[in-house]
Amino acid sequence: MSHKSPFATTTDWGIVRAGNGISVTDGIISASGGGASLNYGFFYDTITQTNPVADTANLVSYNTTGTSDQVSVVAGTQITVTNAGTYNQVFTLSFEKTSPGTPTTASIWLRYNGVDVSNSRQDIDVPNQLSLLFVTGNYTLAMAAGSNIELAWSSPDIDVQLAFLPAAVGPVRPATPSVKITLTKIS
Repeated sequence: MSHKSPFATTTDWGIVRAGNGISVTDGIISASGGGASLNYGFFYDTITQTNPVADTANLVSYNTTGTSDQVSVVAGTQITVTNAGTYNQVFTLSFEKTSPGTPTTASIWLRYNGVDVSNSRQDIDVPNQLSLLFVTGNYTLAMAAGSNIELAWSSPDIDVQLAFLPAAVGPVRPATPSVKITLTKIS
Protein backbone atom coordinates (compact mmCIF):
# COMPACT_ATOMS: atom_id res chain seq x y z
CA MET A 1 0.00 0.00 0.00
CA SER A 2 1.21 3.49 -0.74
CA HIS A 3 0.11 6.72 0.86
CA LYS A 4 1.07 10.37 0.69
CA SER A 5 2.21 10.71 4.28
CA PRO A 6 2.06 8.93 7.63
CA PHE A 7 -1.37 8.62 9.23
CA ALA A 8 -1.11 11.90 11.06
CA THR A 9 -4.43 13.62 10.31
CA THR A 10 -8.04 12.73 10.98
CA THR A 11 -9.28 13.21 7.41
CA ASP A 12 -6.62 12.35 4.80
CA TRP A 13 -4.88 8.97 4.42
CA GLY A 14 -3.37 9.10 0.97
CA ILE A 15 -5.85 7.54 -1.44
CA VAL A 16 -8.50 7.01 1.28
CA ARG A 17 -10.57 9.96 2.42
CA ALA A 18 -13.03 9.51 5.28
CA GLY A 19 -16.60 10.52 4.50
CA ASN A 20 -20.14 9.58 5.48
CA GLY A 21 -20.20 6.18 7.15
CA ILE A 22 -16.39 5.80 7.14
CA SER A 23 -14.16 6.29 10.17
CA VAL A 24 -10.53 5.71 11.01
CA THR A 25 -9.14 4.83 14.43
CA ASP A 26 -5.43 4.14 14.90
CA GLY A 27 -5.04 3.62 11.15
CA ILE A 28 -7.91 1.12 10.89
CA ILE A 29 -10.61 2.07 8.39
CA SER A 30 -14.16 1.09 9.34
CA ALA A 31 -17.51 1.51 7.59
CA SER A 32 -20.72 1.97 9.53
CA GLY A 33 -24.30 1.45 8.41
CA GLY A 34 -25.22 5.08 8.03
CA GLY A 35 -28.46 3.87 6.50
CA ALA A 36 -26.62 2.36 3.55
CA SER A 37 -28.27 -0.92 2.66
CA LEU A 38 -27.55 -3.01 -0.38
CA ASN A 39 -31.28 -3.32 -1.22
CA TYR A 40 -31.52 -6.45 -3.37
CA GLY A 41 -33.77 -9.42 -3.91
CA PHE A 42 -33.52 -12.71 -5.79
CA PHE A 43 -36.81 -14.52 -6.38
CA TYR A 44 -37.92 -17.50 -8.45
CA ASP A 45 -40.82 -19.86 -9.08
CA THR A 46 -40.87 -23.66 -8.93
CA ILE A 47 -44.12 -24.31 -10.82
CA THR A 48 -45.08 -24.15 -14.49
CA GLN A 49 -47.08 -21.01 -15.28
CA THR A 50 -49.65 -21.53 -18.04
CA ASN A 51 -51.28 -19.23 -20.58
CA PRO A 52 -54.96 -20.12 -20.01
CA VAL A 53 -56.39 -17.42 -22.29
CA ALA A 54 -54.76 -16.34 -25.56
CA ASP A 55 -53.69 -12.70 -25.90
CA THR A 56 -54.30 -11.92 -22.22
CA ALA A 57 -51.76 -10.43 -19.82
CA ASN A 58 -50.38 -12.97 -17.33
CA LEU A 59 -48.47 -11.73 -14.28
CA VAL A 60 -45.34 -13.71 -13.46
CA SER A 61 -45.53 -15.15 -9.94
CA TYR A 62 -42.77 -16.07 -7.49
CA ASN A 63 -43.02 -18.69 -4.75
CA THR A 64 -39.44 -18.71 -3.43
CA THR A 65 -37.10 -16.05 -2.06
CA GLY A 66 -33.46 -16.88 -2.66
CA THR A 67 -31.99 -13.99 -0.71
CA SER A 68 -33.09 -10.42 -0.12
CA ASP A 69 -32.55 -7.22 1.84
CA GLN A 70 -35.15 -4.44 1.75
CA VAL A 71 -36.83 -6.00 -1.34
CA SER A 72 -39.71 -8.48 -1.08
CA VAL A 73 -42.51 -10.16 -3.01
CA VAL A 74 -46.02 -8.98 -2.13
CA ALA A 75 -49.20 -10.77 -3.29
CA GLY A 76 -47.10 -13.32 -5.21
CA THR A 77 -46.32 -11.03 -8.19
CA GLN A 78 -45.26 -7.60 -6.90
CA ILE A 79 -41.55 -7.11 -6.24
CA THR A 80 -41.66 -4.29 -3.70
CA VAL A 81 -38.83 -2.04 -2.51
CA THR A 82 -38.54 -0.50 0.94
CA ASN A 83 -36.21 2.33 -0.08
CA ALA A 84 -36.33 4.76 -2.98
CA GLY A 85 -33.56 4.66 -5.57
CA THR A 86 -32.53 3.51 -9.01
CA TYR A 87 -32.86 -0.25 -9.39
CA ASN A 88 -31.63 -2.71 -12.01
CA GLN A 89 -33.82 -5.72 -12.75
CA VAL A 90 -32.50 -8.86 -14.49
CA PHE A 91 -34.84 -11.73 -15.32
CA THR A 92 -34.80 -15.13 -17.01
CA LEU A 93 -37.99 -16.84 -18.20
CA SER A 94 -38.17 -20.45 -19.45
CA PHE A 95 -40.70 -20.45 -22.30
CA GLU A 96 -42.00 -23.78 -23.56
CA LYS A 97 -44.33 -24.67 -26.43
CA THR A 98 -46.18 -27.84 -25.45
CA SER A 99 -47.60 -28.91 -28.83
CA PRO A 100 -46.49 -28.53 -32.44
CA GLY A 101 -48.30 -26.16 -34.73
CA THR A 102 -47.71 -22.80 -36.31
CA PRO A 103 -44.93 -20.47 -35.13
CA THR A 104 -46.08 -17.89 -32.61
CA THR A 105 -44.76 -15.11 -30.40
CA ALA A 106 -44.63 -14.34 -26.72
CA SER A 107 -44.33 -10.85 -25.26
CA ILE A 108 -42.78 -9.81 -21.95
CA TRP A 109 -43.09 -6.34 -20.42
CA LEU A 110 -42.64 -4.50 -17.16
CA ARG A 111 -45.28 -2.89 -14.94
CA TYR A 112 -44.53 -0.25 -12.32
CA ASN A 113 -47.21 0.04 -9.61
CA GLY A 114 -49.64 -1.77 -11.92
CA VAL A 115 -49.04 0.46 -14.97
CA ASP A 116 -47.27 -0.78 -18.10
CA VAL A 117 -43.80 0.77 -18.49
CA SER A 118 -43.34 2.46 -21.89
CA ASN A 119 -40.84 0.80 -24.23
CA SER A 120 -40.26 -2.19 -21.92
CA ARG A 121 -41.74 -4.92 -24.16
CA GLN A 122 -39.65 -7.78 -25.57
CA ASP A 123 -41.14 -10.10 -28.20
CA ILE A 124 -39.87 -13.64 -28.63
CA ASP A 125 -40.41 -15.85 -31.68
CA VAL A 126 -41.54 -19.31 -30.62
CA PRO A 127 -40.94 -21.98 -33.32
CA ASN A 128 -43.64 -24.32 -34.58
CA GLN A 129 -42.29 -27.43 -32.83
CA LEU A 130 -41.99 -28.49 -29.24
CA SER A 131 -39.35 -26.12 -27.93
CA LEU A 132 -37.85 -24.62 -24.81
CA LEU A 133 -36.47 -21.07 -24.91
CA PHE A 134 -34.62 -19.24 -22.17
CA VAL A 135 -35.15 -15.51 -22.40
CA THR A 136 -33.14 -13.02 -20.37
CA GLY A 137 -33.62 -9.28 -20.12
CA ASN A 138 -32.92 -6.34 -17.90
CA TYR A 139 -34.34 -2.91 -17.16
CA THR A 140 -33.21 0.00 -15.00
CA LEU A 141 -35.69 2.40 -13.43
CA ALA A 142 -36.15 4.85 -10.58
CA MET A 143 -38.44 3.49 -7.87
CA ALA A 144 -40.14 5.29 -5.00
CA ALA A 145 -40.13 3.82 -1.50
CA GLY A 146 -42.91 1.23 -1.20
CA SER A 147 -43.37 0.92 -4.97
CA ASN A 148 -43.36 -2.33 -6.94
CA ILE A 149 -42.62 -3.86 -10.31
CA GLU A 150 -44.25 -6.83 -11.98
CA LEU A 151 -43.36 -8.84 -15.08
CA ALA A 152 -46.25 -9.47 -17.44
CA TRP A 153 -46.34 -11.82 -20.43
CA SER A 154 -48.76 -12.99 -23.09
CA SER A 155 -48.99 -15.16 -26.19
CA PRO A 156 -51.70 -15.73 -28.79
CA ASP A 157 -51.02 -19.49 -28.37
CA ILE A 158 -52.38 -21.22 -25.25
CA ASP A 159 -49.73 -23.94 -25.71
CA VAL A 160 -46.99 -21.50 -24.65
CA GLN A 161 -46.10 -21.54 -20.95
CA LEU A 162 -43.34 -20.71 -18.49
CA ALA A 163 -41.86 -24.12 -17.74
CA PHE A 164 -40.41 -25.42 -14.48
CA LEU A 165 -37.94 -28.24 -15.09
CA PRO A 166 -37.45 -30.65 -12.17
CA ALA A 167 -34.06 -31.95 -11.07
CA ALA A 168 -32.69 -34.65 -13.35
CA VAL A 169 -30.25 -37.57 -13.25
CA GLY A 170 -27.66 -38.95 -15.68
CA PRO A 171 -25.80 -36.75 -14.77
CA VAL A 172 -27.42 -35.27 -11.67
CA ARG A 173 -28.60 -31.73 -12.47
CA PRO A 174 -30.55 -29.20 -10.40
CA ALA A 175 -34.03 -27.98 -11.23
CA THR A 176 -34.68 -24.98 -13.49
CA PRO A 177 -37.17 -22.41 -12.20
CA SER A 178 -39.86 -21.22 -14.61
CA VAL A 179 -38.75 -17.67 -13.82
CA LYS A 180 -35.85 -16.02 -11.97
CA ILE A 181 -35.51 -12.33 -11.20
CA THR A 182 -32.98 -10.18 -9.36
CA LEU A 183 -33.68 -6.58 -8.38
CA THR A 184 -30.69 -4.56 -7.12
CA LYS A 185 -30.47 -0.94 -6.01
CA ILE A 186 -27.65 0.73 -7.96
CA SER A 187 -28.00 4.31 -6.65
